[in-house]
Amino acid sequence: MTLDEIRERIDQIDPQIRELLMKRMDCAYHVAEAKYADHSTEVYRADREKTIIEQLSASVPEDRRAQYIAIIRKIMEGSRMYQYGLLYDWNGEETVFLPLLHSLTIPDSCRRVTLTVTRENRPNAMSEVLSMIGDYGYNMEKMELTEENEEAGTVTFSLTVLGSLKDTRMKKLMFQLSEECRAFRILKVSE
Repeated sequence: MTLDEIRERIDQIDPQIRELLMKRMDCAYHVAEAKYADHSTEVYRADREKTIIEQLSASVPEDRRAQYIAIIRKIMEGSRMYQYGLLYDWNGEETVFLPLLHSLTIPDSCRRVTLTVTRENRPNAMSEVLSMIGDYGYNMEKMELTEENEEAGTVTFSLTVLGSLKDTRMKKLMFQLSEECRAFRILKVSE
């Protein structure tokens, strides 16, 4: 096959992938509906995702397995982001966002949000957080490891995200982080 023929084949495959991803997103929508009906905001289940990834990747050739797992992980991250966005919209910011402020006020000139997150100390745990921040369209200014708890198997980081807490996307990001991290707290909102 020539390079042009290979690219043509890829161009034929990509719309099929898009169609399957849209079907998966439809399923994610219905999962969010069911969670909302049950008054639940729990979307992320690390144990379930780990089991699914192990099952799906078991028959993938070793020389492609790491890349395949990365793609599956990213699909799951996108699905969770979609579900959290729906749950945020349906529950309202009064229910899922305002409690995260712990009496902090958001100045009109807010351009930075400093927070602390605790995650399981495992491969990809913090890269998922960084990816999430980027997927919502934000950049990091600073990231610092503040604690490594070997007994609990966790790591805690202080993060400064560039963006305004007045922005709905930022509020949805904070909601998702609060749901997916063992410990989450907004420490400071600043210019």
